[in-house]
Amino acid sequence: TKEVKIGIAADVGTYTNKDGSVGPKIVEVGRWHEYGLGDNPRRSFLREPMLQKQDLINAYIKQGWNSILNGQSNAITELNKVGMVGQEISKGAFATGGYGKWEKLKPQTIKRKGSSEILIDTSKLVNSIHSWVVNK
Repeated sequence: TKEVKIGIAADVGTYTNKDGSVGPKIVEVGRWHEYGLGDNPRRSFLREPMLQKQDLINAYIKQGWNSILNGQSNAITELNKVGMVGQEISKGAFATGGYGKWEKLKPQTIKRKGSSEILIDTSKLVNSIHSWVVNK
């Protein structure tokens, strides 16, 4: 049995601190924002967007299932397609401020960053979102 997972791999890499030293793991930063840990407000880019876009995901699953039953595709191919849809939904959260649900940045944060874009400094986090088909 197979399933699709969408997220950030544990070994995807790290950030680099301003002084050039090794910073936190990208997956850790993702967890801080996904769950709102430390002084970070919760800005879900995985769980909440998937729930918000469940109808779209279900439509792809239904379409894939029909393709499998008609002999036009196979389960692995269709799971990969659903994974790609999930990736795009997650990445869309970054472009839309969590589809309008994320807390706005504080004025001092905007001043420090020089930007009002939420969770977009280096794009490492958003570019680390991938999907995998794995054994269940």
